[in-house]
Order: sequence, then structure tokens, then C-alpha cells
Amino acid sequence: MEKQKNKNWYWFLIKGIIMIFIALLIFQNPRGSVLAIALYIGIGFLLSGLIVIWQGFVMKRTVQDWGWRVFEGVIDIVLGFILIAHPALTATVIPFIIGFWGAIYGFYVAIDGFSGDKNAVMKFITGILILIFSFLIMFNPLFAGFTLVIWVGVVLLIAGIYNVIGSFSLK
Repeated sequence: MEKQKNKNWYWFLIKGIIMIFIALLIFQNPRGSVLAIALYIGIGFLLSGLIVIWQGFVMKRTVQDWGWRVFEGVIDIVLGFILIAHPALTATVIPFIIGFWGAIYGFYVAIDGFSGDKNAVMKFITGILILIFSFLIMFNPLFAGFTLVIWVGVVLLIAGIYNVIGSFSLK
């Protein structure tokens, strides 16, 4: 099992780099159009989802929870298509969409922290941070309205850094 994980470490790295890149695009132009941000994020979710699905199927024979990885990828792809296909609608519901995705991802990472591997504490703390920021985005409209772009970037940056660091621990 460890050999298979080591062989595919770069998929986590690619996913993390994509998330960090999107976060940097968001930080670069925070006053930009919400529609453009929805497009950037939608493309990022599509690419991330494809990578996670590929990774899940590659690890099918060696990892028990490969189905959850595929499920995560499908969720990312569905959210990506929603963001791209309906940008006007997305502009009004983007705080909830991003917050919901972040909450699922943060919960998954926090639970994975109980796996007992050498990155358990990092996974748990990262998951909790993503959950906190995701709930702030989702359930505090004033917070989301004034600083949505920045906090979406923060959530993507934290998730991206986690994936990059995690990829090197699998190398």
C-alpha cells in the first residue's frame, strides 16, 4: 500500500498547486468581478475533481477508502460545472457553495487526522481551520459580503498548502 501511495504522490502536489494558484489569482484581484472569480474557481474545481477521481481509481487496489476519493472528485466536478454554467446564479449563492465545499473538505481532512499516520496532527488542524473559515463564509452574510473574495482565497490557500505538504510526505 505504501508503495502505491509513494508512486502517486505527485497528484496531491498538482491538486495543491492548482488550489494555491487559484488562491493567488483571487488575492491578486479582490475587486474583480464575482463572475470571473466563479469561473476561476469552477475551472479549479473541474481540474481538481478530475485529479482526485484519477487518483482514487489508481489507488483502488491498494487503498480501502478509494471510493471516498472518487466521491470527493465527483463533488468537485459537479460544483465546477455549476459555477461555470450559471455564473449569475452563482454570484448570489457563491458564499454557500464555497462554504459547503470547504466544510465537506475540512471535515474529511479533520477525520483523516485520526488515521494515525505521521501527518495526523497537521491533517486535524488543517481540517479544523478549513471548517472554521467555511462556516464563516456560509453562515455570516455580512462577513461573506465584505470579505468573501479574501476568505475564499484563504480557504483555497490552506487546502492547497495542505495538499502540497502532504504530497511530499508521500514521496
